[in-house]
Amino acid sequence: MKKLEKKKFTLGQKLKGHFILTRPQQLVWLDVFASMGFYAIIAQHAPNPHFILFIMTAVIADAGACTMNDLGDFNSDCRSSEASRKKRPLCTGVVSKKAARNQAIILYSIGLILAFYLDILIFLSAFLLILLSYQYAMKPLKMDGRPIISQLFWVGFGLLYYFAIAAYLIRYENIALVNVFNGLYFLIALMLFMAIAETLAKDLRDLENDKAGGKNTTPVRFGPKAAAATSFAFSFPGLVIWAIPYFSVYQTHIILQILILTVVFVWNFICFNLCRSIYKRYTKAKARKLHKGYILTFTIVLTLSFIAGVL
Repeated sequence: MKKLEKKKFTLGQKLKGHFILTRPQQLVWLDVFASMGFYAIIAQHAPNPHFILFIMTAVIADAGACTMNDLGDFNSDCRSSEASRKKRPLCTGVVSKKAARNQAIILYSIGLILAFYLDILIFLSAFLLILLSYQYAMKPLKMDGRPIISQLFWVGFGLLYYFAIAAYLIRYENIALVNVFNGLYFLIALMLFMAIAETLAKDLRDLENDKAGGKNTTPVRFGPKAAAATSFAFSFPGLVIWAIPYFSVYQTHIILQILILTVVFVWNFICFNLCRSIYKRYTKAKARKLHKGYILTFTIVLTLSFIAGVL
């Protein structure tokens, strides 16, 4: 009996696979948009060119975290019915686990070097974020495979991310502490809307393959009904708290206020209907739509926050 030959890949396919491991879309909507949004919210003016270095630091370090996350998600991704999951580079074999691990280490190291160059407090934040992100995907804690703990991870992630940007602004912009405190509205909104509501939607989307891969996420432990209801329960106050300062703390143009209110009402209406539908009868397609909706809405939230801050 002939031994099966190992599939060979071209250099171009391997390079593309390594790039895909960094999850470039996430790097844009999370790191680039979040960094710019947080900056404008706290500083209340447009970022200076030097801030590009901070964004580069965040993107590179998070690219390492995304690579490591693929290693942790290998079993569940390969069992997924979604092409975007089961055709990840590690599942297809275009990138080996060893190569992915080396990539993560290199990206983590570059991110830490850049963070140290910027400021010791930014370095400390980056180090803790990297340590947290490693434990999110890998043993011994493997936080993304534990009920409730996976949501608490993103709460900690948001706190450290906010602290890093505040440290940058205090170091390079001499921003007053009152600005940092005013930005806490957004931080609280972020924790409710993204750290809890959105991650529940993500886990709902991956419910079937997480079960198959042995992950005991919140929806796996408590069921899709409880997860869907909780997701909406945190989404609604999250967006409301995000909107409050643009009508009370900051001087915001009326057109932006209208757009902000529109986002609050439109998304919560869509979210309520999707969560209610999932509550009645779970399907992966509905959960996928809910998760993608959260990401799109968060990107719009960050964009409006940035515009409101710089005008």
